Amino acid sequence: MESCVCPYCKTVFSPSKYSPRQKICSNPECQKKRQLESMRVWRERNPNYFKYDESKGIAWLEVQRKRSKVWREKNPDKVRAYRQAHGEEYRRYMREYMRTYRLSKKKPAAPSPPASPASESL
Repeated sequence: MESCVCPYCKTVFSPSKYSPRQKICSNPECQKKRQLESMRVWRERNPNYFKYDESKGIAWLEVQRKRSKVWREKNPDKVRAYRQAHGEEYRRYMREYMRTYRLSKKKPAAPSPPASPASESL
């Protein structure tokens, strides 16, 4: 069986006889890097996988919101710790979220009446 070089730690290893296509050595650190890389590639290929699916309906969305709210109420320390650890990132996310929320709720403004000639001379 041929030897391979691990792309992460650069050590030479022999692939497992049960997995001859093995490209990464069995070092736990290298395997962790392989898993993270694999997850990153998967997320890039499936960007909308975790997004809300409108076909599931309003009832499903309400159940998810309630479940999230219950979890946050049971784990306030985790929510607080996350916000402290990711403070600026969290604030930026909430600013953008609220901006888009307000824009979606805003009604189109009625056209303003034309200015009168008397007010132009002031």
